[in-house]
Amino acid sequence: MKLLKKYWVFVFILIVTVGMYLRFFKIESFQEFGWDQARDAWKTRDVIMGKLVLNGPRTGIGHMELGPLWYYLLAPFYYLTRLDPTAANYLNFFVNIFNFIAIFWVTKKIFNKNAALFVSLFYAIDEYLIQINRVAWNVSPVPGVTIILFYAIYKVVYEAKYKWIFLVSFLTGLFFHLHFSFVFLPLIVLFSFVLVKDRVKTIFYSLASLPLIFIWFIPTFLYELQSKNSNLNSLTNFFKDYLIKGFHLRFFLYRLYDSFIQFQTVLSLPKISRYLVLIVPIVYILFLMFEKDKKQKILGYLMMLWFIIPSFVYSFYGGTTSEYYMLMTAVFVIYIVWYFFMKIINLKIKPLVYLLIFLSIAFIYFQTKSEWVKEEKGYSLKYQKLFVKNRIKESNKINFNEGDIKAYLWQIWVEDKRP
Repeated sequence: MKLLKKYWVFVFILIVTVGMYLRFFKIESFQEFGWDQARDAWKTRDVIMGKLVLNGPRTGIGHMELGPLWYYLLAPFYYLTRLDPTAANYLNFFVNIFNFIAIFWVTKKIFNKNAALFVSLFYAIDEYLIQINRVAWNVSPVPGVTIILFYAIYKVVYEAKYKWIFLVSFLTGLFFHLHFSFVFLPLIVLFSFVLVKDRVKTIFYSLASLPLIFIWFIPTFLYELQSKNSNLNSLTNFFKDYLIKGFHLRFFLYRLYDSFIQFQTVLSLPKISRYLVLIVPIVYILFLMFEKDKKQKILGYLMMLWFIIPSFVYSFYGGTTSEYYMLMTAVFVIYIVWYFFMKIINLKIKPLVYLLIFLSIAFIYFQTKSEWVKEEKGYSLKYQKLFVKNRIKESNKINFNEGDIKAYLWQIWVEDKRP
């Protein structure tokens, strides 16, 4: 422990280096460049060509359009690489660095350096997080933005630092540009602020900070004004096609799996039962009921809101979901693991401590064993580039397809004359 306190910066850099290697080494040779990345490439090309792009990525269900921030973040990288789509990997590299720094900084502030190193290591070596972090898309910044937003809420609720509400509002609006899960945030923030000490100040700062939310919606409002086929139509169709009328307890219980799914993905729990994902959070809640530390109780309440509120919202939603819809809760899963980890360590029972160390080493091994050696894949960006080059030699044109990176490569190499 003394060594960690003295050399914690070096240890953190080592953890990040390992995490980034597992995510990005030879990424162009094995990572798929799919529909989302091709769409982003076309849109970013429009930005570089001087077009004002006001609509962002579409959600998988209902085709709601998010804000366009991701395209403008991609633009400098596409410009420097002369529109080469590998630019998305470069941006994603820096976004992942941001995620690591945000997670470490917030954890260190809330807990301590040891906790920050533990959480960072877990985040670095977790197989699911490695694989989801490789994907270059607008969802990539979600873990880092979420944890900073959580910290801002914590500062308001626990430390009564009401000026942090401005950051809460700013990041809540920013989330509209990242993922559909932004719909959960107003309720999460509202129920978090139930614990504030001064409600008058909270209301005052909340009202004063509203412009920091609405500013993120300006591109979408402008897009609606100039669009012939209004995005409001897709929004109306979404409510009509996917929302369920009324609350149904059985469906709510069914949706609990979707809200707590990150316990399964992050902890690699076996898929024996849908409700296996509830075991860890239920035990955690039981521990909190007897927890004497006020800070831990407040943190527990604030974290569980990020799981429970989506479960209620999802109970009105009749469409399908994917595990990344709850990616914002991934770090909270690791926080809960750290909580139990420290409970066991504090018992000071050597056999249990040794068992915990053994299980930790085994977890690291099984999570990373398939990630160290990178095998080239036929669907990777590298192979798709080779495919297009062969088509160019044969003068065999690839027609426009929004979700096909090969069509994009044909456009920039043949039509745009970008080498």
